[in-house]
Amino acid sequence: MSRSLFDTQMDEILSQFENETKTTFAHMLDFIRSTIQENALLYINSEAWSLVSVEIDDKSDTNFLSVPVTLNNTQENTSCSCATLRTCRIPRQISYNDGLVIGCHHLETVLFSSLTCLYSVQCIKLLRSRFHTLMTTMDHFIKLDVHRTRFSVNDTIEKIAYEMFIESWSNHTSYERYFNSCSPSYCTYTYYQKSGPLEILTTFLSAYGSLSIAVYFIVPYLIKIIKKILIWFRITQQQ
Repeated sequence: MSRSLFDTQMDEILSQFENETKTTFAHMLDFIRSTIQENALLYINSEAWSLVSVEIDDKSDTNFLSVPVTLNNTQENTSCSCATLRTCRIPRQISYNDGLVIGCHHLETVLFSSLTCLYSVQCIKLLRSRFHTLMTTMDHFIKLDVHRTRFSVNDTIEKIAYEMFIESWSNHTSYERYFNSCSPSYCTYTYYQKSGPLEILTTFLSAYGSLSIAVYFIVPYLIKIIKKILIWFRITQQQ
């Protein structure tokens, strides 16, 4: 196998592996999201659902029902409910265009949000002040560098997740190692060539000349043999 063919086949194999890996991961993530939605796995502190207590007739016990909260998007003047739409969400305004949203579940909230806020020191400070009790041990923050990623600042975590959070795929293949492992002990080849008119004529004349010479030497011996056979038949008939 030549080097160019080796490189081409390896690129095709690795490209197929990359696509199949991302597709498998996407199917698994979609399965988890669908399972949460279809089985109504809710969180008590979810902002998209509220728990309502319902007392039974004899008031000896209390049941709780999860009631969807209508999420109103004042920026786009729209509203939706997680009971009918899994992708229902509204912006969570910590600062202007921070990329954070409120979704139907914690997983959807994370996936539909973006990392825009983490590219701004000011937004990080506001985020820290909002969740101060959870960040008491984090004294120093370094914002994300837009020049060190292939993703856009406004890309959602969902888009990054379906790319498996991979910045780049590296291909390290060695044709020399492949050749040393698979090099043949010997090689054979067959060469096919179409004869031209001049070559055909030359071959025919050569064969004709060789045949003429062969006939010139063989015919006298054949005649002698035939004569001897005829004489032998005559002698046999006379006896």
